[in-house]
Amino acid sequence: MDATENLNLPYILPSQAQKHVTHNEAIKALDAVVQLAVMSRSVATPPASPASGARYIVPAGATGAWAGREKHVAAWQDDVWMFYMPRTGWLAHAVDEGVLLTFGATDWALSAFNVALPDRLGLNAIVNPPNRLALAGDASLFSHEGMGHQLKINKATSADTASVLFQTGFSSRAEIGAIGSDDFRLKVSPNGSTFLDAITVDRSSGRVSFPAGATGLRIQLTAARTYYVATTGSDTNTGLSAGLPFATLQKAIDEANKLDCASFDVTIQLANGTYAAGATVARPLWGGGTLIIKGNETTPASVVMSSGLSFRNGAQVRVAGLRFVIATDLINALSVGNGVYLRTGKLEFGAVGANADHIFADNPCHIAIEDDYTISGGGRRHMNIGMGYVVGANRTITLTGTPAFTHFLAASNCAAIALSNLTISGAATGSRYIAETNGVINTYGKATTYLPGSTVGTNPTGGIYA
Repeated sequence: MDATENLNLPYILPSQAQKHVTHNEAIKALDAVVQLAVMSRSVATPPASPASGARYIVPAGATGAWAGREKHVAAWQDDVWMFYMPRTGWLAHAVDEGVLLTFGATDWALSAFNVALPDRLGLNAIVNPPNRLALAGDASLFSHEGMGHQLKINKATSADTASVLFQTGFSSRAEIGAIGSDDFRLKVSPNGSTFLDAITVDRSSGRVSFPAGATGLRIQLTAARTYYVATTGSDTNTGLSAGLPFATLQKAIDEANKLDCASFDVTIQLANGTYAAGATVARPLWGGGTLIIKGNETTPASVVMSSGLSFRNGAQVRVAGLRFVIATDLINALSVGNGVYLRTGKLEFGAVGANADHIFADNPCHIAIEDDYTISGGGRRHMNIGMGYVVGANRTITLTGTPAFTHFLAASNCAAIALSNLTISGAATGSRYIAETNGVINTYGKATTYLPGSTVGTNPTGGIYA
C-alpha cells in the first residue's frame, strides 16, 4: 500500500529517491483538507487571482480549470488548482453562507445532528413533575425572525385548561386563559386555593362580563334580571337567587341602579314577611327598562311594608303584590315625584298616618292603575295628586272595614285623576273628593255620590268633578 486509507496521503517508500517530494505532497493535502473551510460552494468559475491556500467546493456546471471536478474540494496551492475528492463524513464550513456542510453518500449538504434530549429540561433550575421545562433567570425573550411571533398553548378538549398561571412563592395568585372551557377567563386568588372570577369573555359572542363587579363599569344585561329580598336575607348576599336574598328592598334597588340594563327589566321579588324599612327609587334604570317591585300577587297581605316607597326623577316602576300598613305619621305609602311613570298592580292599602296618603304626588308624573286593589285602612287621602296624572279603566276597588279619610280623592294644581268604568265595593267615611286650583277628577259622568265617603265632595277655585 502506497497511500493512507482515509485521506489518500502518499507514503514514503523504502529506498525512495527525492523523499521530500512525497512528503511535501502529503503536507499539502493535509493543509487543504484538515480544518476545512471553503470560500463558497456556489462559485462556478475559478477566481482569476485566488489567495494562496483558498479552497472552494466545485458546484455542478463549473467551467475552466474546474470543469469535470463537481463536488471536489479545489485548493489553490503553489499557483495551481489541486483537487481532492471528499469521502463520506467530511465536514466543511462554507464561509460565505456561515453554515456547516457534510459530505454524504453522494453530495454535500447542510449538516444535521441527531441529539437525544431528556424528557425533562431544567435551565438553571431543577425540574419537578408535572413540569417538563423549567427556567430560572431575570427574564425570558421570545423574539421574531423577521416578521411576527406567536406563543401557542394547546389543550386536548374544551374541558381541559390552557392558561398562564402567576404565583408568589409558588402559591397561585392569578390565572388567565381558557380555563375549564373555551371561554376566556381571568381569575385571581388571595391564598392559592380559593379563586374568584374577575373577567370572562364568551367565546361565541365575544361579550365581556365582570362576575365580581367592576369599579367604574356597569354590568350590561343580556336578559331580564331578578333580585330576591327576604326578611331572613343579608345585604352581603348576591341577591341573585331565592337562596341568597338581600335583607332590604333598598339594597336590591341600589344594585339594580348599578346595571346597564340595555332595555331589559329588573324585577325585585320580595318573599312573604313584614319589612320595616321603606325604599327610594331615585332615578330610572340605566339603559332603559322597568324596575318591577313585586311581592305576593296572589295574596298581597302576605308581604307587608311598614314604611313607604318613594319614586323620583323620572323613575319607571311597577309595584304589585304588597300591603302597606304604616304607623308613622307623615309617611305616604307611595310618594311619586317629578317625571315618574308608576304602574300599580294588585295591592292592599292599609292604614297610614292622619297626615299621610296612600298615593301622593306633587309634581308632573303619570300613574297607571293596571289591576284591582284593596283598601283596608284609612289616612288623610287615598289619592292626593298635585300636577300629576292618574289613569285607570275597568278596575275594581274593594274597601273593607269602612276606612276613614279627610278626602278619598284630591286633585290640585292642574292635576287630573281619570277613572273610567270604576267598580267600587264597600264604604268609607269622610269627604268623597276635593278638586281645587284647576284640578280635575273625571269619573266619566258618574254622580257626585259615586266615590266612597260619608260627606259630599267639593271643587273650589276652578276645580272640576266630571
